[in-house]
Amino acid sequence: MRRRLPTLVLALALAVAGAAPAVAKKTSSMPDGCVVAPCVLERAVPLPSATAFGAIDNRVRILLPAQYDGHRRLPVLYLLHGAGDTYRTWVDNTDVETFAARLGVIVVMPDSGHTPDSGWYTDWADGSRKWESFHIGVLIPWVDATFATLASRAHRAVAGLSMGGFGATSYAGRHPDLFGAVASFSGALDTQLYGPAEAIGFAAVNPYFGTPDARVWGDGTTNSAEWAAHNPAALARAGKLKGLDGNLWLTTGTGTPGGPAGDDPSNPGGYAVEQFVWQTNQSFELALAQSGTAYHDLSYVGGLHSWPYWQYALHQVLPALAQAISAG
Repeated sequence: MRRRLPTLVLALALAVAGAAPAVAKKTSSMPDGCVVAPCVLERAVPLPSATAFGAIDNRVRILLPAQYDGHRRLPVLYLLHGAGDTYRTWVDNTDVETFAARLGVIVVMPDSGHTPDSGWYTDWADGSRKWESFHIGVLIPWVDATFATLASRAHRAVAGLSMGGFGATSYAGRHPDLFGAVASFSGALDTQLYGPAEAIGFAAVNPYFGTPDARVWGDGTTNSAEWAAHNPAALARAGKLKGLDGNLWLTTGTGTPGGPAGDDPSNPGGYAVEQFVWQTNQSFELALAQSGTAYHDLSYVGGLHSWPYWQYALHQVLPALAQAISAG
């Protein structure tokens, strides 16, 4: 014969049986959208106001490498796009997502405007866009506050292709306290190589290539000081890149057939652009030599201005760049 449970005990038993299971507290520091690294996140960087930086795109892609767990702090590479591209194009056109995922470096890919309003990593003279203020004053602090980063110059690098190569070297010269390593892939590294005539040429082809016009740095003759203040070659001559201590990598082709990443006869413009870029790189390297700045020249004979060559350059440079900002 079974005994009945006292009424109070029975009530307690039923209450416990019917209670919802306890929810375990989240212990991981992985950001929303990334269950396990490696992963690529897309975010809109918060702005202090909708109009503070003019007509800019504040979206960014962030590659968290396999080593990211939200606790261990990692170095950061800012990887900049070229004219006509967006913050998405490095991931969309190369294997950077898988190649960089094993290197232990957070890769941040911001936007800087699109053809014909490519931003040139600059606060425009006409006031309509403030890319430099956004990248330097908002993006970098936000990344360091949001992710587990090593938030110091020694552990922060900047690299880019074409216009992004300009941006990487210009930012490094203008903000030497922020970046400990730099790389340029087919970068436009002397925007005053041919004096004011170059500014005229840039303006003429702006609708096609997104090159700078008077909106960006003003008139090439009357505002030559403003052009020089952003020009990587002028910054190098002034010794502004000297603090990189050899942590500077340059790659570009000669704009002729026979390069290491193949040819594309259907793209004659790609060869012409790379020939011009190669000349600006020669001028930039001369400026580095004049100031006694050590650098690594990984340029090649042949090649054109195209994605297969930037993927090639990425593979040539990224491991050494990652090592430079991971040391110590």
